[in-house]
Amino acid sequence: MKIRVICAVQSVICILLSVLPANGQKLNETYLRAKADMIMGDYAEAGQKILSIPASERILSMYLTLGESYYLSGKYDDAARFFALSDSMRTNPDAQLYAARAFAMMSQPAQSIEWLQKYLAQRDKLSEAELTLDPAFAKIEHSKEWKMLWSKEWYNASERKAAEVAVLMKRNKYTEALGIIDVEIANRTTSSRFYAQRAKVYEAMEQYEPAYESAQTAISIRNNNPEYFIDAANIAVKVKKYDMALDHINRAIRLDPYQLDLYLQRAAILRMNQQFDDARNDLNFYFTYLPNDYKAIYQMGLAETDAGNPLAAIEYFTMLIDKDKTSPEYFMARANAGIKANNYTLANHDLSQALDLNPNIPEALFKKGIVLQQENNLEDACYYWKKALNLGNREAADYIYKYCIK
Repeated sequence: MKIRVICAVQSVICILLSVLPANGQKLNETYLRAKADMIMGDYAEAGQKILSIPASERILSMYLTLGESYYLSGKYDDAARFFALSDSMRTNPDAQLYAARAFAMMSQPAQSIEWLQKYLAQRDKLSEAELTLDPAFAKIEHSKEWKMLWSKEWYNASERKAAEVAVLMKRNKYTEALGIIDVEIANRTTSSRFYAQRAKVYEAMEQYEPAYESAQTAISIRNNNPEYFIDAANIAVKVKKYDMALDHINRAIRLDPYQLDLYLQRAAILRMNQQFDDARNDLNFYFTYLPNDYKAIYQMGLAETDAGNPLAAIEYFTMLIDKDKTSPEYFMARANAGIKANNYTLANHDLSQALDLNPNIPEALFKKGIVLQQENNLEDACYYWKKALNLGNREAADYIYKYCIK
């Protein structure tokens, strides 16, 4: 599917703001297309696009992406050269780590360790476990340079505690993780790292209000980390603070305007905040560079459903279903649009398809009951509402009380 199809479905004049996204930032078109190539795995093409940008117009992140394009293409010598150039322009931990990986892949342990030492001296770094398990370093892990590197202590007590918390979170041991975090915060009240971790722990525990409070504190301590704003936006959505979520995601975009996924994330927040035109603008901007992206097509369908254009939404979801008939999510979305369009035949079919793929979707069971009620099949409707209630859909209780209890 091409972007022109997207525009035709909406039956509107589609203006593609190829260098001016919805937040008004003027961006380099060629670099945006290179970033899209990276997402699609066309690394060589991404590198060629960046090299075509005049040197006077290149920004620092372009050199890092250029290095990544060569690294992922297996051209480690060129990759190392551009990572070194990126780091020489401004200290860049990501470039340092990638340079270390590139030299390791070329079986040059001395150069690799030299870059790893620079990387390990930085504040933001992977844990020792993550580095020692990194497959890029497998070729040098038996070298004397590698052994000498780890004979030195590169992590302070706080960093080791943060690594311990990360392990506990992966094991779903949230209470233990929270205990360590609270002690560290009491000892180091200005550490953004532990507030950010506490936000993630509370979010995993579905305690969203304290999660959001911790995410905001992390930002107040350190306001130049886009990941903090992204995390805060995600949590704000869960407590339905959409204006705050938009503020956070806008801050993330200002810090990293070439991360295309952020525009997709902002479109979703705009849709939930009922700013449908702005959501479409972000989606059309995204489609300019990734016109066949399933996530974006799905978001556009949701936007049209919520904006009261269910027929347009059905066309988007049909595009997805034609490409992938294994996703209950797609059938559920088209069923919801069908219900809004009073097309109960389509909705009934799609809900059945979704339940065939996963028979325990509470919303699908509940909606199936609504469709059957509209078709005057109250006996079967009650059956589905009861199943939905048993799986936790509280809304089904009202329908059971109204229609099924005699």
